[in-house]
Amino acid sequence: MKAEHILFAALGLALAAGACALVPAWHTDRHTDKLWLHRCNSVEKYAEMHPRYPNVEVDVVYRPGGYFDVTHDTTTTFGLPLDSLLAQNLMGGGKLWLDIKNLTPQNQTAILSEVDSLCDDYHLTPDRLILESPEWQLLAPFTRQGYYTSCYVPYDKPSRLSRSEIRAGIDSLRRVADSGTVCGLSFPGWWYATIRRHLRRSIDLLTWKHRTTQFEFFLTSEGWRMLRDPQLKVILVKDKGHYHR
Repeated sequence: MKAEHILFAALGLALAAGACALVPAWHTDRHTDKLWLHRCNSVEKYAEMHPRYPNVEVDVVYRPGGYFDVTHDTTTTFGLPLDSLLAQNLMGGGKLWLDIKNLTPQNQTAILSEVDSLCDDYHLTPDRLILESPEWQLLAPFTRQGYYTSCYVPYDKPSRLSRSEIRAGIDSLRRVADSGTVCGLSFPGWWYATIRRHLRRSIDLLTWKHRTTQFEFFLTSEGWRMLRDPQLKVILVKDKGHYHR
């Protein structure tokens, strides 16, 4: 191949790559209703990322002292009560997905009372919250009171499961959907294709691509399918910023 042909081929590839990069760059921050920020567990991160992400997911643990502690792990605390972040959210607007790490029969009533109190104190309507737990049966009273609730799907990756295990998991999720106990099912992105193909229920779906930035999300065909899927209501994406924990 002649040198000029190689040069033209390289130039063509460079232009194609540049054009491909322009698409995700243009779409970044243009779908804030569906692309939410994952693991926004500090006031500093919320302040940094708003208004790019008006809607965020927060991990909380209900403590015996009667408050929500913002932390991903039950054995770790940063001394940050949810009130501090709600004060920021009140000023900035937007919605909150609360991943409740330790909902139990013993604290169910207290947690519901605390959520009600926070909504009163910060003038939040139930539609501004997503309340998530793997203990989906315990979310029933929250749903009855108008909160948007979601069953956290705890299964391992489909690639690590047998067909019978996947089938059993889907059957279990169908029972959750048919019960009417929760508003949605929330699961890691690697379950999306399997659930979308086999669930065959009209329940809302929520997912997270927590190792995927917005730019990376828009580079994949699956990302575009997710964005255009009307049953999939929320997709959490990664953006660590300067204050991630």
